[in-house]
Amino acid sequence: MSFNSANLFTVEEVRSNFTFVVPEFQRGYAWNEEQWQALWDDVVSTAERSGSHHYGGSIMLSNAEPRGTLVELIDGQQRMTSIALMLAALGAQGFPIQFRDNEPLQTYYDYYALKRSHLGPSLKQHVSFYSRNIADAALFFSAQAQGVADEATRKMLVDVVLKRIKLFVLGIHQDFDVHVAFETINNRGKPLSTLEKLKNRLLYVLANAKDATEVVAAKAEVHRCWKQVYQSLGAGTELLEDDEFLRAHAMGWFRHERRENWLQDQLFEQSFSARKPVDSAEVLAYVHSLQVAAACWHLLHNPASLPPRVEQRLLWLKRTSSSTSKPLLLWALIRLSQQYPAVLQAPGRDGEWTAPFAKLIHQAERFSVLVLLANDRQSNVGQTDLNNAAYALAHPGERINHGNSRVVPPLDAAAALTYMSEFLAAAVYNVRDLDLIEDESAPDSEKYLDPRFKRTGEFDADAVTDAVAKRFRRRSGYYKWNLGKLLVYAWEEKLRGERGLPEKKSWEKFAWDGSVEHIYPQTPDGRWSDSILAKGKGKDRIHAAVVNSLGNLLLLSVPHNADASNAGYLNAGGTKGKRELYRAGSYSEAQVAEACNKWTVVQIAARGIAMLRHAQASWNFELVADDAPLIKWLPLLFGEHADRIRKGCTGVEITNQALAPWVKKFMVK
Repeated sequence: MSFNSANLFTVEEVRSNFTFVVPEFQRGYAWNEEQWQALWDDVVSTAERSGSHHYGGSIMLSNAEPRGTLVELIDGQQRMTSIALMLAALGAQGFPIQFRDNEPLQTYYDYYALKRSHLGPSLKQHVSFYSRNIADAALFFSAQAQGVADEATRKMLVDVVLKRIKLFVLGIHQDFDVHVAFETINNRGKPLSTLEKLKNRLLYVLANAKDATEVVAAKAEVHRCWKQVYQSLGAGTELLEDDEFLRAHAMGWFRHERRENWLQDQLFEQSFSARKPVDSAEVLAYVHSLQVAAACWHLLHNPASLPPRVEQRLLWLKRTSSSTSKPLLLWALIRLSQQYPAVLQAPGRDGEWTAPFAKLIHQAERFSVLVLLANDRQSNVGQTDLNNAAYALAHPGERINHGNSRVVPPLDAAAALTYMSEFLAAAVYNVRDLDLIEDESAPDSEKYLDPRFKRTGEFDADAVTDAVAKRFRRRSGYYKWNLGKLLVYAWEEKLRGERGLPEKKSWEKFAWDGSVEHIYPQTPDGRWSDSILAKGKGKDRIHAAVVNSLGNLLLLSVPHNADASNAGYLNAGGTKGKRELYRAGSYSEAQVAEACNKWTVVQIAARGIAMLRHAQASWNFELVADDAPLIKWLPLLFGEHADRIRKGCTGVEITNQALAPWVKKFMVK
């Protein structure tokens, strides 16, 4: 059977005549449940239409050997792999697919699609996102097959797959460059990412070079680098998004411009346009950089591979839910890897690069917390500064911004990262004396904390107070606020300490519903009337302010049932109170149970003050001075209701004298 044309063939005809080879430069198996379900539904609906055929999509083949049956599956890997896994789940035999130079995918495919059970013990040795995805697909189709009524129906579905699903097979002649056409392919399945289209554009522009020998070598190098890129993006527990990685790399390689579709235009219309000659050396420099960048990107998203202090800082940065600093950190790691090869060769080993990188991550975390979360700002605030910093790291000797030629990081990589940390610190807050900022006669050293960077920074303590007040006007306070979540978890981690104590609630399992309890409940029963009872006009708003104040939010190790959540604080009438339940819970629960023999607004305020003081120390900022009266913290804990609550509208007056011993209790672990 010849495929040097385009025709419709059944799956049976295709699999009987050829053995598929997936080229090593293709991405791994990336279909997900959406595509699996669509394929299954197509088969079932075809079975219900007696005698009809169904168009199952297209595949592109190229002969891998002259006059042989081995064909390269240029496009269609996802579809054919899924079909084989479905056949295996229905009790039939899948068909061989060779994954060239990709042992993890080969092992998983042979085990699940070809039922080679002897490979089971070796699966753990070949774990990647793509290989695990094959396992997930096999489990999906097995679950669907188990729902089929009987063996006869399963055999009928196998017959439908093999004989009534037809594929449009596009045969490519050996002399035809498949990559010229591949860029336009976008059939039903998983659409091509920008990264995949870019590879084919690079191969296309290289094909136009005059030196044929140079073309062959350059294209081979693009394939090799792309294989490494895909392996890095799929090597972790999750598949890293192609286009997010590509954009982060581009922020440093090119100078970012604030315009619509900047990345697409930069790649396909300017740097690698199909309408003008492109230097092959320029292409190879770019793909070599992508290869290194992908390895660094993998490390950033799999921090367990890095030294412990770097790992911890990356975990905290991830908890801020901000991706603003990712391009900067990517280029920081690339820059370090160029000077310290061990960064990629032995990433878990401490070295000269570890401390400056950890410091930079901490400043990126501080930026996310103080500029974005605490100020309740849009995620793109300060993005230009971070992008300029990434570009400067990618181009040693380049100044960070156009306006100040003195702001040039050192050439040494570790020193450059230290400099960037100081730049980020100034981008957050850089005021020494606010009254002198507009005084042109005052020296910079008296205006700014770091006079090298003549800027005040993005952090604004008044804006934080306003953000808190706004949330309390909505009656939500710190509850279900991203900043509140971070502060609650930071307090738990402070109490856990750094002595290797077991984690009682992971960040990944932290969900507001079920993970956080209002110690003073949202719907308190009568047992609370002696401790906290909002009175007077607007008592519902006062109640909401107390309930959702930071100090009243407690991280639980396990959820409590509704009755326990609304119970009183102390034991009463043979019923366990909350204090008793907290003793065996999280570190936060245990501290409250041990320290507090009662729970009133004084304890709520004192615990909130301790949590905010810890935040100030962790992220180096100031909302209230350490030596200020403790009641100065109350607007940050109760919003605009602070004054009424302080004066005793809940039954207890809050004074500095009342707060002091309780704050001290909470601050001492």
